[in-house]
Amino acid sequence: MSRRLLLFLSASRLHAQLMAGGKIAAQQEFDSSPEGRESFAAFLQPVKCPAYLLADLIEEDFRPETIPHLRGRSRNALLQRKFDQYYRGTPFHQATLLQRQKTGRRDDEMLLSALTNPALIAPWLDILHMQEIPLAGIYSVAQVSAPLVKNHASDHLLLVSWEKSAGLRQSYFIERRLQISRLTPVHAVSSFQDAVAKELGRTCQYLKSLSLLPEGQNLDVCVLGHSDDLAGLQEKLPPAADMRYEFAELDKVAAQLKIGCRFADSDASQIFLHELAAKPPKTHYAHATHTRHFALWQLRHALGWVSASALVASLLWGAANVMLNNSNAAATESLRIQAQRTLSEAQQIMQGFAGTLPGNHASAADMKVGVSLMRKFDQSSPSPQTILQPVSAVLDHFPQIGLDNLGWQTNASGSPGNASAAIPGQAPAASGTTITLKANLRGFASDYRTALAYLDRFQHELSAAGYRVSVTSKPLDVGPGGSIADQRETHEKALDFSLQLIWRAPA
Repeated sequence: MSRRLLLFLSASRLHAQLMAGGKIAAQQEFDSSPEGRESFAAFLQPVKCPAYLLADLIEEDFRPETIPHLRGRSRNALLQRKFDQYYRGTPFHQATLLQRQKTGRRDDEMLLSALTNPALIAPWLDILHMQEIPLAGIYSVAQVSAPLVKNHASDHLLLVSWEKSAGLRQSYFIERRLQISRLTPVHAVSSFQDAVAKELGRTCQYLKSLSLLPEGQNLDVCVLGHSDDLAGLQEKLPPAADMRYEFAELDKVAAQLKIGCRFADSDASQIFLHELAAKPPKTHYAHATHTRHFALWQLRHALGWVSASALVASLLWGAANVMLNNSNAAATESLRIQAQRTLSEAQQIMQGFAGTLPGNHASAADMKVGVSLMRKFDQSSPSPQTILQPVSAVLDHFPQIGLDNLGWQTNASGSPGNASAAIPGQAPAASGTTITLKANLRGFASDYRTALAYLDRFQHELSAAGYRVSVTSKPLDVGPGGSIADQRETHEKALDFSLQLIWRAPA
């Protein structure tokens, strides 16, 4: 069962909740006083799982930048110069690639951001480090909210949410890419509806002053909240020609994201915490010094998986060896039985020859004749490669001849098939091989004259290769006794032919 520690940090307090199997196993809130931090350290005593810190602070700055498309050290050096220029006083900064331009030099459009007040974060990080909690990263609500709008149809969208301990968060997206985000504290005297109605007009004017909202462009506003608050908000929002409102109930959003949580008010912090646990962004504000224990935790788990895999592989290998040994034993017994059967059959055959009965031996003269015959047979029987290799070489020169069938028969010297010419006790002095070649002419259509000329050249090359060639069937009978008909509608397979090749071994 996977366990994760989710932390939600605001300016005045830290909310911690331990997740087990996608559900909240324990949760507690701590203020920023020394007592609160001591309580947080005690809360972490039994916790050894990875932690994800989600910050929702006013002191978060965003700067869109366009930089040349670089890689490796050059890119890192350029970004570091930007960080030194804008965020020299904080180590919590990051650069997010928005998109690469499609024209001109195709520069990179980046979003530089930073948590500009490290004093709000450092004490909590020190406690995590002392307890050796593996910190996966430091994230912001604006960053985690980006996946919530990835399928929204609007190209200019303002996402409005409220977090009880932080305030009213407004994040602006152009073509579903984060551009800027603002956090406005909501005091106890102000209701959720009053804060939203008051801030929307200001935010719209602010976006126009930064030229982030084009002139004449409507701003789509999506408000996350409880159904009761959203019903009252619709009555308080003044009609605006340049803004269009959309209301998303937290219960419905949680159901879409498969979050098993019920909401009593418009506090959306659980939406962002669960989304962070499910899909942590690739970039975050933490550096290697902050995530050192997390890297060690990942290494230990990787080694554990490797050890488990090696153990499983060893068990499988051992089981395979046992099965193989059993199979080999069965195969050995089968071979032993087969050998006994073969030996018995051989003895029965030997008993059928008087000269080979047990106790009788063949004479030396008979053995000499047998050996001589075997040598002569080896010399007089050429290999198929010797007989057919010249045919293959000639076929390579004639790609328009398609081979259908190739057969050969080796006969004793004399006329083919004259078995009576052999002398008992002697091997044939030479052998002749009859090759039957069945093929077809391709790619000639109705140009029969060219096809016949092509076939003639093929026969001449076979003759030059040492074969005696005779035609047994032609693709087109042009003799006096043949008939010529219009074959334009026939398939090219009509140009079939067959040849008989006689090959004789050298004397």
